[in-house]
Amino acid sequence: MITYRRPRPEELSAVARLNALSFADYPLCREIRSEFRTGERFVEFLTEVFKVYIGAYYKKSIVFVGEENQQIKSCAIIERPYSKGIGIWDYLHAGALGLFRTVSIPKVLRFLKTLNEGHEPSKALKKQSWFLESLAVDHSSRGQQLGSRMLRDCVIPYIQEQTKGKPPESFVTFTNSEINRRFYTKNGFTEFDYTSIKRKGITIGNWSFKMSVVTG
Repeated sequence: MITYRRPRPEELSAVARLNALSFADYPLCREIRSEFRTGERFVEFLTEVFKVYIGAYYKKSIVFVGEENQQIKSCAIIERPYSKGIGIWDYLHAGALGLFRTVSIPKVLRFLKTLNEGHEPSKALKKQSWFLESLAVDHSSRGQQLGSRMLRDCVIPYIQEQTKGKPPESFVTFTNSEINRRFYTKNGFTEFDYTSIKRKGITIGNWSFKMSVVTG
């Protein structure tokens, strides 16, 4: 049985590693992946990046983990409507300077720039909507519907509880993966935008999704 809760500060490194392994084969990561000699070095880089990324959101947004048999199996980051976005100071406070001591600044900036492009189509809706910033599952447990269960049993019920008695709430996210495109459609989202991101002659799909969450 999976239980859902907020992660403790000392667990954020493990959560970062889970995200790094989950996103290592993500289409947006392929460009920068080629700059590393081995897959493990790339995962180590992503882990350090996600430590800063999750650390920044941990202080200002909502982070949940799914735990089974005392092991973290999934992670979701969600932002409230009209919340103040994460900025450079948030990343600095979360340890970005330490990251720059171990990883070259140009690599980090290129990676963050690429990630930011994925957000562009949903920015107009994002301000007034709940936003699924990230959803990651244990890469060794793929196929067990951990992502679907986290949405169904944790994230959506949380939004419903927080907006009780209000009109239906908009819930928005995006993906660059064809597999995840099918995942979100299967889980009740409607695709509302498609754009492409071009990187070194490669075209990466960028799909945006929304759903209406009926409150209790």
